[in-house]
Amino acid sequence: MIKAIFNVHPYAMELPGGGEMQILKYQQYMPGECEVILHDIWRPRLREARIFHHFHMVAGAEGFLDYVRSLQSKIVLSPNLWINGSNSQNLNQAQIRQYYDIADIIVCNSKAEIENLSRHTGIPREKARVVPNGVDMSFMTPVPDDAFREWADIRGPYILSVGNIERRKNQLAAIRAAKSVGLPLICIGRIREKDYFESCVKDAASDSFRYVGHLDQSDPRLAAAYQHCEAFLFPSVLETPGIAALEAAASGAPLVITNEGSTRDYFSGYAEYVDPNDQASINSALVRALSNPRSNDLRHHVVSNFSWPHVVMHLLGHYLELSYAQ
Repeated sequence: MIKAIFNVHPYAMELPGGGEMQILKYQQYMPGECEVILHDIWRPRLREARIFHHFHMVAGAEGFLDYVRSLQSKIVLSPNLWINGSNSQNLNQAQIRQYYDIADIIVCNSKAEIENLSRHTGIPREKARVVPNGVDMSFMTPVPDDAFREWADIRGPYILSVGNIERRKNQLAAIRAAKSVGLPLICIGRIREKDYFESCVKDAASDSFRYVGHLDQSDPRLAAAYQHCEAFLFPSVLETPGIAALEAAASGAPLVITNEGSTRDYFSGYAEYVDPNDQASINSALVRALSNPRSNDLRHHVVSNFSWPHVVMHLLGHYLELSYAQ
């Protein structure tokens, strides 16, 4: 049996987002041929596994990864990074290069992410592999909307946004777009940037924005929220893409999503794409999504290509590649 250790930066699970959820889903759906060990600094098991999979390139782990490699481990790196004008000035190229040098394989969420990292950071293409993000098939199971509506105190139609409240998710633009079509934006997630959340509340009219808190992925109220919204609106400034968008698509929600990141690699021609820096683009895309007849084409496309069991088989294949390498 293959054994793989998963590691992430120390504060990742304090306010987890899609990147952290990806780690847990890899563990949950990994086939029996591979045992996943979550790295515990108090009870390390570094010598038990030949595969060490590190997620994110937050500064500080480079020396540790170099040490793990000295134990004859193979290093898998998941950057979970998309670079554009919103974050390019903050890059530490020397640090990124050190991560790349240590890694035996670099797992990206799409071919577009590899192209992006190649352009901005010179990722070594011979090490790059694709393992897409995935979605639970449970979101396809119909759920009555009563429980969600009662919990959130929602009476009429609504636009939905699911994700941590922070600037890069661009909820402020989503609020304004929903307001332009006369519907409230319902936001589900954790508040990651309190000042940005306060700006959203201040900008919105009392009936145009509702923050209802966080719901676990296994909560049927979350599935109900996706399945019964008029559209899922996510004009973030960068995405690789978010797991929430895949969940919305699997639930059958019309998708209005950013054109930044690797979204087109996932949703092809089945979504409305927006420029996250152009409010008019977001507004008009939402109008189109609301005007078009509801279709199951996006749902079938996502389910056929991005179920977690299907996705994790790609990752297992890369582990096998390293395990048999000399």
